[in-house]
Parts: sequence; structure tokens; C-alpha cells
Amino acid sequence: MRGRLAAIVFGLASLPALAIEAGMPAPSLSMQALDEAGAAVTTSGLKGSVVYVDFWASWCVPCRLSMPALDELYRKNKSRGFAVVGVNKDATPADARRFLAKVPVSFTLVRDGEDAAAKGFDVKAMPSGYLIDRKGVVRVVHRGFTPETGAALEKEIDSLLKEPS
Repeated sequence: MRGRLAAIVFGLASLPALAIEAGMPAPSLSMQALDEAGAAVTTSGLKGSVVYVDFWASWCVPCRLSMPALDELYRKNKSRGFAVVGVNKDATPADARRFLAKVPVSFTLVRDGEDAAAKGFDVKAMPSGYLIDRKGVVRVVHRGFTPETGAALEKEIDSLLKEPS
């Protein structure tokens, strides 16, 4: 597992920095589950679903608003083929667990200790979210989070879920 992760990190590090924007394919990544016992999550394994990849951290003030909103959107739309992957940027999993004790969520959580995912998406702000269509193309990028972001995201998700596979 370490060898595969190292290969991913090395491969991403050798790519030129290019911010992922709407219309670009989502980077192909493998991320370890936050709970360490869970299986790795791959972006390629999520093709066929509409996916929101959200970069968050316990120290991120807007994340206190975004995490419950994303969990509500996930619960409302998961039966329609919607998934959320929360990519944690904390220095330690313990910091993330303390945050999640106060702000629990039911969607998939992964860690990004080596920054492979953040570099792959070229994250510029916290939180940052990438709405990916069923074909693996980033359709919308959100940097930061406000109540208006949540309302816009709900409409964007609904629109993508109505598109044919």
C-alpha cells in the first residue's frame, strides 16, 4: 500500500501545477479512509456517480457550516447516485476526529496527509469543493462556503443527477 501511495504522490508531484477548473477531468487519485481501517477510495471508482470532493479541516471556520450542509445534501441525494468525499487536511487524524465529534457526517471521509489529493486538485482555499459529473469531469468548483454556496450547490447537484449517464 505504501508503495502505491508513494507512486501516486511521486506521479502527482511530477505534474506541473494546474488548477482544476470546470470542464477539466478530475484527477485520478487513491485516498486512504480517515478511520485508517477503511478501504482506500479512488476517484476513478466513483465514476458513474455525481461526486462532490470537499477539502476541509478542523481549523477551517467555514467548514463548520459546509460539513452539515454537505451531509444534508448527501442524505437527500445518495439514493439518486450522489456521493460526497470529504478530504481532511488536518495535521493529525485526532484533530479531525475531535471536529467530527461536534460536527458528525455520514459521507465518506479520507485523509490527505501527504497532500497528494490537494496537489492533484491544486487546492487554493479552504474549504474547496469540486462537483464531478458521472463521466468524471469537474463541472463546478466552489472555493469557500456560505449559505448561498449551499443553495447553489443543491441546484447544481440536482441538474447533474438529471443528466443521462
